[in-house]
Amino acid sequence: MRRPTLLVAIAVLALLSIAASKYKAYVDFDRNADLAAIKTFAYFELLENSVAEAAPPVHELIKVLIVNRLKASGMKEVESDPDVYVSYHTNANQEMRINATLYQYNYSAGWAWSPLWGSGMDVSAYSRGTLVVDIWRPDTKELIWRGTVVGIVPENPGVEQAEKAITKALDAIGKEWRKQRKQAS
Repeated sequence: MRRPTLLVAIAVLALLSIAASKYKAYVDFDRNADLAAIKTFAYFELLENSVAEAAPPVHELIKVLIVNRLKASGMKEVESDPDVYVSYHTNANQEMRINATLYQYNYSAGWAWSPLWGSGMDVSAYSRGTLVVDIWRPDTKELIWRGTVVGIVPENPGVEQAEKAITKALDAIGKEWRKQRKQAS
């Protein structure tokens, strides 16, 4: 009887950890803008709220991945007179997760290693990151599309892990960009 309950608990925890690791994408756009008519873009360097100073390689990686996704959607990068500008912003917040239990089964570090029953609390800190991609018209400076991704930032990621996390985040909003351009045409 105890084994099925344990298996169900493990399955629920596995599903929760998978759901927590996904990126949540939010997209908003000007319903009057003809996204299908946009043919050219230029990257506009906004150094405020970017990772340019703190992590130049990550900044370059984000730029390259954004540009590559726009090119893959059928747009052309130009040096001057673009239809739209594109830029990004980032933010990271330190957050706390508190997990309180009424009863937990612990082993003390004593001589006999006897089990103890009691209540417990687990407190952990993590970073929640936000990546925002903006697309706006150069002549009016009106924002016509914004994609926002929120997710848990890996602690001290290596180059490959950072690239994988940024790629997943940009894929989440890039999918929406392609879908909205397709619907507009």
